[in-house]
Amino acid sequence: MKAVIISVGDELISGKTVDTNSAYLADQLTRCGIATIAHWTVGDCQSVIARTIADAAAIADIVLVSGGLGPTADDVTRQALADAMGVGMQVDPPSLAVIEGFFRSRGLTMAPINRMQAMVPVGAQVLPNSAGTAPGIAAALGEAMVYVTPGVPHEMKRMFEQQIAPRLPRGRGAIVQKVLHTFGMGESTVGEMLGELMTRDGPVLVGTTVAAGLVSVRITASAPDADRGRTCVDGLCRQIRQRLGDIVFGEDEDSMAGIVGHLLNKAGKTLATAESCTGGMIGQMITAVPGSSSYYLGGMITYSNALKMSLLGVSEELLKAHGAVSEPVARAMAQGCRAHTGADYAISVTGVAGPAGGTADKPVGLVHIAMAHAGGTEHARSSFPSTREIVRLRAALSAMNMLRLHLQKN
Repeated sequence: MKAVIISVGDELISGKTVDTNSAYLADQLTRCGIATIAHWTVGDCQSVIARTIADAAAIADIVLVSGGLGPTADDVTRQALADAMGVGMQVDPPSLAVIEGFFRSRGLTMAPINRMQAMVPVGAQVLPNSAGTAPGIAAALGEAMVYVTPGVPHEMKRMFEQQIAPRLPRGRGAIVQKVLHTFGMGESTVGEMLGELMTRDGPVLVGTTVAAGLVSVRITASAPDADRGRTCVDGLCRQIRQRLGDIVFGEDEDSMAGIVGHLLNKAGKTLATAESCTGGMIGQMITAVPGSSSYYLGGMITYSNALKMSLLGVSEELLKAHGAVSEPVARAMAQGCRAHTGADYAISVTGVAGPAGGTADKPVGLVHIAMAHAGGTEHARSSFPSTREIVRLRAALSAMNMLRLHLQKN
């Protein structure tokens, strides 16, 4: 079984809104054993939407469309579906009654424009919307089934779960996926290390993606059943882990902060942070993990030299001699943080995030990271010549990765 996902909205093609619906729907289809062969995004143009739906129905068994079911003039997906089907539109009385009741229950008068939400192509089925006013639509188009949902994510998800998933035919066989997350090597290096395992032929596909400072290896297997698919994927994952070694830190939904937290909990150790150029990013990532209060004591954002001295005990002489972005200051920040908080581990970051402030000796992207613990203080000098956002993100991840590697070895 093959599927095409279509997202509708001017806000999506303009870049003002990020399309999260497609990712959700593709994941749900995979769980049903249905392969997504394309994601298409179109604006609020009736003729373009109609042509896109028709093109999708010509190459797929399932077409999922989200967006364009509102009551305003730019919501034209239902009309476009009718055009693709070559039929007219009609009011669905039960849907109109539900919409009128929605407004009446809130003491409001329904505007005439909302009547449009009860219109469906002739011959189509209505999909009730338990989370909003706009019903969805199910219709046959050639050999394909087309399902249209509202674009509002929580309405789309509810409608898919309640109305669409139970109607989907299960694909023959199963599609099993796993993602391994790595940090510390570029995508090309990871690809070279994987070598012939980066197959694009046959029932198993291996590929890499880069996002949020991480390189992830994606393994997708098509198999007669889920058990055989998992066996195939797990075997390949073991080979990939052997080749990549400790740059692999987690899989699927794992995050660097989550893995570090797990290792701290396992060791019964605590952590504190001292941040300059990352401005609290490390603390934010760590505390985004549920249960982080069991191992994270807190952090200090010492952006200025004055706070480095007063909160962390970094000496003025050290700052004058080496500058804030230096190995001695990074070490002193980590040591001062550990001493002031009583944490088992303290990590510090100081660097030049840019875009201004760099010099020949200390260019934009230069970052010094230190980690203090009972056995001493470790240091790493890194260079991330990129945008301010990337410099800060990679610095935060690098600091946590230093701690991760230490905890895994001790």
